Amino acid sequence: MVQKNLIDGEWIAGSEAFRNINPSDTNDVVGEYARASAEDARAAIAAAKAAFPAWSRS
Repeated sequence: MVQKNLIDGEWIAGSEAFRNINPSDTNDVVGEYARASAEDARAAIAAAKAAFPAWSRS
C-alpha cells in the first residue's frame, strides 16, 4: 500500500511511488511512498507558512 502525502490537511496521492529499501537487507521493502511533485512541494510549503502563526502561539 502506497502511503500518501499529507498536504494542507488532505492526503494526496502522488503520480508516482517509490520504495524505501532496508539498506541492511535489500530484500526488505520498508514502505512505499507517494513521490511529491514540485507543485505538491509548493502547496505543502504554502500550507506550512499559513499555519505557522497559529501553530507558533500554541
